[in-house]
Amino acid sequence: PPSPGMPLPGSAPALAAPRDAEAARVASAKAAEEAMERAAFLKIVRAIRGYAFDAADEVRRWEHNFARLPVEHQYLLRHHKQKHLDAYTCIERNANFFKELLRSFSGDEVPDHLRVPELDGGEDGENKNHCSVPPSDAEKVRYILKNLSRDWSAEASEERAQSHGPILAELEERLYVPKDAMKEGRYPPRVLVPGAGLGRLVLECAARGFETEGNEFSYYMLLTSSFVLNQCQTAGQFEIHPWIHSNNNHTSDSNQTRAVPIPDLPASDADVKPGNMSMCAGDFCEVYGAPEQKNQWDAIATCFFIDTAHNVVEYLQIIADCLKPGGIWVNFGPLLFHWADASSYLQGDELSLEMSLADIEKVAESVGLDIVKREMRDSLYTADKKSMCQTVYRCALLVAVRREK
Repeated sequence: PPSPGMPLPGSAPALAAPRDAEAARVASAKAAEEAMERAAFLKIVRAIRGYAFDAADEVRRWEHNFARLPVEHQYLLRHHKQKHLDAYTCIERNANFFKELLRSFSGDEVPDHLRVPELDGGEDGENKNHCSVPPSDAEKVRYILKNLSRDWSAEASEERAQSHGPILAELEERLYVPKDAMKEGRYPPRVLVPGAGLGRLVLECAARGFETEGNEFSYYMLLTSSFVLNQCQTAGQFEIHPWIHSNNNHTSDSNQTRAVPIPDLPASDADVKPGNMSMCAGDFCEVYGAPEQKNQWDAIATCFFIDTAHNVVEYLQIIADCLKPGGIWVNFGPLLFHWADASSYLQGDELSLEMSLADIEKVAESVGLDIVKREMRDSLYTADKKSMCQTVYRCALLVAVRREK
């Protein structure tokens, strides 16, 4: 008779069952992850599709309040009726931009879990024209329009110069880009841009000859950046109206309703060498905390990013680990810690570690990032340059060199 634990003649090997079980477990986990990703994606699609109805609802509020005024007051402000009509037109143009964005993700070449379903479909009810959208999601869609203005309009060039400018200047000063990589036997420096948003800083780095990878977690940003970088072929291809949604702090109705042409620079016109620009979707800590990312980057550029951390110490440790010895970290931004007030709008106990700039520098030094430059610079962020209200951040420009390991 066979020894205990030995397979019977003609049976599968004894270890096949555990291997099969492990393969099934991995497949099940992958399917569950894709299902969650699909659900998150469809939630964003619903929010974008609900933009026009949600935004128009605000204009209907304006009209309702105008109708409540005494007749003589209505007569005095009679031009507001035209403003309301203009606002509906602005919203329609914004909605048309979003329709084109979503259409670019509806082809057969798009992965199933990232494909936008047709409007006449019935999958999970996401295709209703006027589905209910949570206010927080509606605000994120409006925020896309402000970010499009910041990253991709000529109007915001001064704002980008305030924040992107110092980062690009430091990279160009401290990194050597070979004119002929094959002849010199040197590859272009590798630059990582976490929190890449809509991708303008990634494009600017790549256009300067750096092999650049952007990293972004938000699907709102990823979908929009993919559309702008890959589908917008001409300057001013679209006109958006990012400032239409609020009546506050406008010097005139025409400033509120003005069009902002985008993009000012199509990616195809930026003279980026093939292979020099890419985007990576995912959580910064999960993606770049992996062992294979250690010692892989010549520079890491963070712009309005480090205060998005639950635990900024973890961010800094990962930045240090990812850099090659002698690599540089260039940071620009404030310390407006995003999770500090999470308990006021989210359920659960979200970790949020806040600290001073002095503590940031101390932690950076402790993980092997030697601070070689520290300056304070003023900068706007997603600002309406014609608004009566301007929020100016006092930002830290930090440059650090990764200590020899």
